[in-house]
Amino acid sequence: MFGLSFVDAPPVEPAHPARADIALFVGWTTRRAGVDLPRGIADWLRERALVAATDTDPPLPIDGWDTFDALFDWHARPLRAGAAQRGDDYLGLAVRDFFANGGRKCYVLRLGDPWPVLPQIAGSRRAVALAQLLPPPRDALWQREHWRGIEQAWGLEDVSLVLVPDLPDLFGAPRDRVRGDAAGEPAEPEVFVECGINLVGDDAVAGVRRVAAPRLGDEAFEQWNVTVAQLQERLARRRRDLMLLLAAPLATRDARAARDLARAVTVRGSQLQIATPWFVPTREARTPEGLLPPDGALAGLVAATVLAKGAARTAAGRAPLGVLDVHPTLPDGALRTADLRPDDDGALLHRFAVFGPTADGIRLLSDRSASRIDGWRHAGVVRLLGQLLRTARQVGETLVFEPSGEALWSRVRGRFEDLLTRYWEAGALRGATPDQAFGVQCDRGTTSQNDIDHGRVVVVIDFVPQLAIERLRVTLALAEDGGVQWTDSAALAEVSP
Repeated sequence: MFGLSFVDAPPVEPAHPARADIALFVGWTTRRAGVDLPRGIADWLRERALVAATDTDPPLPIDGWDTFDALFDWHARPLRAGAAQRGDDYLGLAVRDFFANGGRKCYVLRLGDPWPVLPQIAGSRRAVALAQLLPPPRDALWQREHWRGIEQAWGLEDVSLVLVPDLPDLFGAPRDRVRGDAAGEPAEPEVFVECGINLVGDDAVAGVRRVAAPRLGDEAFEQWNVTVAQLQERLARRRRDLMLLLAAPLATRDARAARDLARAVTVRGSQLQIATPWFVPTREARTPEGLLPPDGALAGLVAATVLAKGAARTAAGRAPLGVLDVHPTLPDGALRTADLRPDDDGALLHRFAVFGPTADGIRLLSDRSASRIDGWRHAGVVRLLGQLLRTARQVGETLVFEPSGEALWSRVRGRFEDLLTRYWEAGALRGATPDQAFGVQCDRGTTSQNDIDHGRVVVVIDFVPQLAIERLRVTLALAEDGGVQWTDSAALAEVSP
């Protein structure tokens, strides 16, 4: 029939909750006018009653870069209010780099349109943006319809990484001064790229490139530390399995961070990973100074590593796609692994995901969490723990109506022993036999009568990851409502703004 057409609208495929490669991007970008949601995404939202559940956009499942690019106009960030010149927003760039570097699926939580590049966001406008991201604490948070901002990560069971690409820009110092064009243009080496992935976007806008990138002074770094600690705490209230993955902000010339970034970043935690330094892309970018934060690329490299080798493997050694150089250039002493001491807490390679130059180009030199505890500094070990926590939540949900007793405890032990055996067979755990690689205890020795009376089952798991030098132990409490508490997590949270 004339004028009748059929559009294939595949549904959103459900992902296994124990996956460790799916990211949630939270921030500001522009929806394309007149573009409807694909049928699969609309059905996914309707099934979860998320269409009108919040006063901001609900999180959208994105299964590829083309889907994001069709829904969001990430080139539409204005240079100034009312100005015709446009640049790229940081959320869109992070999602692009995630897929370009190996990511397969993510969620996007749009908090609104991006603010203009100039003048730097400050005062009440900054306060409003922060309240969108991190709403004030309040009651009735057990009801999903009351979740706002970063809290919406609680309901995405398959998410393991959370990114806030706009965070450095929220705290940047005033930058009305306009830079001149850099002398010379970046080289464009001949490389093979996967067909269909747009690494560079449209032609760069000179007006945006001449603006200074967001940089933080000492006071702004303190505010950034406090906000990151608050984000950690809010995520951990319900989901201690989530890792917050952020880009370390650039520093003003007179800031302490310009001399010693490790001392300026005071917030710590095993569920926090901070990437540094920023990227100089192989082609011009439509961003201030043409620089790109490294968080989106790191998330993509982590996702690719998890999919290819498993959650416990390190992503170190991988090369981010489309990167010519890093900025600022790190001193040689910060990149020498031979000089590292296990107790050197100020070493960048011990506390950050550091990108740097090698004979083979820019590579990820270290894949570390921000933990103070040496055994939990390996980000792969933390990702493995996240899988265990999500698996524990699945076990709790399937056994929610079972009476606590020997039969239930035996089933819980069996589920975790099967999982850890698969990790050992895949080489994620160290030991000649499964007994040497891990242990699972769930019996009268772990679950007291008080636990039974309150509907809890306590399981103690110890394991030896390949990347760790010691045996690690965690204690999980499975509640009668299917929830999971990581009962000894206080020492690993280490939130200290």
